[in-house]
Amino acid sequence: MRILIVAATWLEVKLLTDELDFVKDISHLLRKYQTQEIEIDILTTGIGTTFTAFHLTNTLRDNKYNFVINVGIAGSLTRELKIGEVVSVISDEFADLGIEKENEFLTLFESGFIDANEFPFEQGILKASDVNGLLQLKKVRGITTNKSHGRKTSIEEIKSKFSAQVESMEGAVVFYVCNWYGVPCFQIRSISNFVEPRDSSKWNIPLALEKLNETVLDVLKKLTVEVN
Repeated sequence: MRILIVAATWLEVKLLTDELDFVKDISHLLRKYQTQEIEIDILTTGIGTTFTAFHLTNTLRDNKYNFVINVGIAGSLTRELKIGEVVSVISDEFADLGIEKENEFLTLFESGFIDANEFPFEQGILKASDVNGLLQLKKVRGITTNKSHGRKTSIEEIKSKFSAQVESMEGAVVFYVCNWYGVPCFQIRSISNFVEPRDSSKWNIPLALEKLNETVLDVLKKLTVEVN
């Protein structure tokens, strides 16, 4: 079995790589590891949709994988999640791709530029693959934006428009590209902060990274059992 793990930054996978057997550098962004009988390539794309789309597309064009797992930290749009809680993002959408009018923002679907059910969208939503109980995590909806919201007015706008629980800067891109390539994919995010007027003193990135690493390792162990 061969798996691709996609993260925006090295920080988000550093703890994981410490637990895996390093094989080789494929490029400065793509590294090969091994655990039991599973080959694991780890791609660090850079933050945001543009870098993720480019590097993930190139990687899937040149390599074949059984699964793609998008991992990383995320901001929570709800107080129902806790800092350090790890979730499975089962659907995602682009929250800043569209048309801004004087008093409202319209997505490309609402403005009529794209049909809401044009492949690979379902009612404007991109969905994770069915993983058959592999992830015993709380299921949430996500939004993907090219900025980490930290202004009260913009936060209120996205909360009123989108019924999502978490915000990231890459998730929807991974779903979009993987769906086009026909590669099963899912997204694991650990909550590092609440999406609120920016105050980094309230964030807990170390805890989020620790819990993320524990969860991803557990998933890899389950896949190892499945292989054997």
